[in-house]
Amino acid sequence: MGISTLNESSARVVTGKLGLISGEGQLPSLLAQSAKERGYKVVALALSESAEAQVSPHADKTYLVAPGQIGRSIGLLKKEGCTGLVFVGKVPKINLLRQLHKLDWLAVKELSKLPNFNDDTIQFAVGDIMEAHGLKVLTQSEFLRHLFPEIGVLTKLQPSAGDYADIEYGMRVAREIARLDIGQTVVVKDRMILALEAIEGTDEAIKRAVKLARGPVVVCKVSKPNQDQRFDIPTVGMNTLQSMVNDNANPGGVLAVEARETLVVEQDEMVKYAEANGIAIVAAALPTL
Repeated sequence: MGISTLNESSARVVTGKLGLISGEGQLPSLLAQSAKERGYKVVALALSESAEAQVSPHADKTYLVAPGQIGRSIGLLKKEGCTGLVFVGKVPKINLLRQLHKLDWLAVKELSKLPNFNDDTIQFAVGDIMEAHGLKVLTQSEFLRHLFPEIGVLTKLQPSAGDYADIEYGMRVAREIARLDIGQTVVVKDRMILALEAIEGTDEAIKRAVKLARGPVVVCKVSKPNQDQRFDIPTVGMNTLQSMVNDNANPGGVLAVEARETLVVEQDEMVKYAEANGIAIVAAALPTL
């Protein structure tokens, strides 16, 4: 199954109405606002009630659909006159597994052909189905490029030499588990792996590591080597930082993200919170193999 490579000019191909497949978090609202500033009318398909509540104030029209209702989603977007769409927001795979009974006929027909149910496999398939039905899938970065930091330290707090050693080690390991489609986050302390992200997600992996460390940790988040920019761009926000502080009598440490490839949401608020809790935020280049 091929991976679409879309560039910044792709957004100009789609005019009029833009479909927004909306998961959890703030990103769907931010993207809807950005799209409307560019002159689009936004039709949001919210994948949960909480996602619906978040995105509705910023969309021109909103529908509530279940994950896996692919045929219904295509029908709604075409009825509304959308020629393009964006997938944005968290859609935990466990939510899909819990709602298998809501899969429609098209989803059952197409997903049953897949060799496995890894995130990449499912995402590529859904994107290809949408495009096969005449809906161009655009990337989040075409609307949110300003949220991707360049290489550098975002906070006034600077990592120590030991922190940088942990960052290099953690980034290397995170890249490997991302290549295997296990997760994209690794938590490190003194060049020892405390936690690897799997199906539980970034925040729960961090909380698990903090309990083990009982003190500062280094969190490293990267993109996948074959990251399909139509989906699941690695993202950090206030929840990520709060997980580092969660039940931690001695917070601190470092949040390290892959520069130019990671969305940093609520950056001003994150920096203020991080500095108040002794955490440095770094956008780092991946170490060479």
